[in-house]
Amino acid sequence: MSAATRPNTMSIASQMRAYGARPLLLGGALLGIVVVSALAVRESMNNAHERRAAAERTVRDYAKFASYLYTTRAYLSARERTLFQAYVAIHPSEPWIRSALPPVTAIPAIPDTTERCGPSAAWPIYRFRVDLPSRSVTYAGGRPSPGIDTIIRDSIPTLATKPWVRGARFGYLFVDAPTGRETVAYAPAYDSADKLLAVYGYRSCYGVRDTMDYSNMYRIVRVLPPMVPGYVEEGSPAAAYTGYTPPSSRPADSGHKVVARPADMEVMKGRWSFGMPADSLLTLTVTDANNKVIYQVPKGGKSSDKFYGVSPLGYIGGTVFWVSLRPDVARFLVVGGIPESHVPASLLLLAGSIVLAIAGFASLRSEVRLVNSRERFLANVSHELRTPLQQILMFVQLLRLGRARTESEREQSLEIIERETHRLIALSNSVLAAARSGGQLQSGPVDVAHVVQTAADFFTPLAQARKMKIELDITEPAMARGDPGAIRQILVNVLDNAAKYGPTGQTIAVGVTSDEKIVRVWVDDCGPGIPASELDNVWKPFFRVPGTLDDSTGGAGLGLSIVRDLATEMDAVVELSETPAGGTRFMLTLQSNQNGTPS
Repeated sequence: MSAATRPNTMSIASQMRAYGARPLLLGGALLGIVVVSALAVRESMNNAHERRAAAERTVRDYAKFASYLYTTRAYLSARERTLFQAYVAIHPSEPWIRSALPPVTAIPAIPDTTERCGPSAAWPIYRFRVDLPSRSVTYAGGRPSPGIDTIIRDSIPTLATKPWVRGARFGYLFVDAPTGRETVAYAPAYDSADKLLAVYGYRSCYGVRDTMDYSNMYRIVRVLPPMVPGYVEEGSPAAAYTGYTPPSSRPADSGHKVVARPADMEVMKGRWSFGMPADSLLTLTVTDANNKVIYQVPKGGKSSDKFYGVSPLGYIGGTVFWVSLRPDVARFLVVGGIPESHVPASLLLLAGSIVLAIAGFASLRSEVRLVNSRERFLANVSHELRTPLQQILMFVQLLRLGRARTESEREQSLEIIERETHRLIALSNSVLAAARSGGQLQSGPVDVAHVVQTAADFFTPLAQARKMKIELDITEPAMARGDPGAIRQILVNVLDNAAKYGPTGQTIAVGVTSDEKIVRVWVDDCGPGIPASELDNVWKPFFRVPGTLDDSTGGAGLGLSIVRDLATEMDAVVELSETPAGGTRFMLTLQSNQNGTPS
């Protein structure tokens, strides 16, 4: 393959030599930044998630611990009411023999001293003993409704055999009576072989209407350890050791004095030295076995769906104690609070590294494109220079050696030398125009018709050398705003393309039209045309339509790029389209300037 037809491609080795190691190193560094940032963000998010999960588990453990404390206190209160008050004469925890079982009247007439069920006249308290296995029932103080009687005969003996009743020796059952909801309290009596002999019980409203025990334990039970960081109990010894005194108690005429703390006593600052009160921390809800709310305090208090604890208490009607922490207090329960999410900041870091990498790769791509453009430019220019220089050298040598046999041959050699010289001049002008920075054009009134005529006259010798003809269709006057040199350069480049790619003997039509607002200049050739898919690419620097690179008349791919840049600087518009005959039409649209004077 000859040098004139060698494809404009570079091997990998030549590309490496052309680019150098810098793009590869920079690209690798940018990619490494993104990877490291992604790994750091992932690790940070995982750590933040783990810390937050650990803190939330700790807070949930507080809630579970609180529910456990409440169920324990509720069990102890109920045990105190039954075993040590109502059943003190029965001693359910001791073994019995059937013949020695106490009568039902051993249960006091008012078993629960703190009952708040209602007036005694409207709330007669029945007491009973169910003998097993006959299930015969003995009542004292009245009888329950038939429905309750059935429950006492059938359900109470069955419940008395449950493992948790055998351990606690008492129980409560919530029932629905005609007068409303009430409670049946019961205690089993076993023999020495742990065989159920009888079940004692009485009518109550404990846990249904009587919720005093729930209120007392909510008020008394302190859930948190004594020292909660950041709080001080007013008037407590801890306040003196920590230096806290309420502002209202400080003397107005003296400074606040801090009592020295013993060296061997470590006291954290805390507002409640014996633990945080429940009303500042949580909402307590007690439900029965049917999930019906029996007791809740505070009513409608703030609660969290995430931080809660649940503990069942089967001894008291299958109740369940729900403790829900207040969301605004949960953060005080762990050191440093519940960590906030760092996802936005982490994503911002990753996004910044990605943007930096994109900008770096864009810069690299621009650099690589510049290197490629330089290589293509050198290849195309050297290709373009080689052909006319060889032609000029060959015919100069013919003339020097006197091998032109006739005057016509000598004249033809001089014409070829002149034509190739014009090509070199046009090529150098194109290169200079491409290298010239923007903003150097001086826009003013221009007689476009005169400029077109001048450009056509300049290009006529080259057209005649290719046996081509230029036809002018000019409407005068045609005044527009622009730079006459730029317009002339545009026409020369377009005519040069038409001559190079058009067939020998073609006619190139050049025309000018003018109206009130715009002036149009067009050039029609009879060449093969430009594929529709390449119409946008031909304006790019160094672009050559596929199939023209091997042509010995091919240029450097700068002509139309220069045309577009010059037109843009003059606020003009350039277009390419197909002519009816199949060639290419170039159109230059300039802003009209009818009141101007020719430049």
